[in-house]
Amino acid sequence: MESDGEFVVEGRHDILVEAIGRPEHCGRVRATGQGVGIKLYFGVSERQSSSSSKESETQMKTKIHEELMEEMRKETDLMWLEMRKKNDRMRQEFLSQQVCAEPI
Repeated sequence: MESDGEFVVEGRHDILVEAIGRPEHCGRVRATGQGVGIKLYFGVSERQSSSSSKESETQMKTKIHEELMEEMRKETDLMWLEMRKKNDRMRQEFLSQQVCAEPI
């Protein structure tokens, strides 16, 4: 509704294009002057190379693997400890029954 002071965007025809009177040029930054591109205006992004991101992925997998192995060791140790305690109790019960069963 342009008559009501509202502007309706249609595709690439936005309010700035309407105000300037010229369409946008892809790959350039608006209102900065001729020859100023996106990289020049905003700078080059700092992306990791694929090899360094593979290295960090490998490091993360290694760390997770080590943490899981440590957790499994702790759980296994606790299980062995419980089994040993149970075995000792059963041995004590067996020995006490043997002592009681011996004839006098």
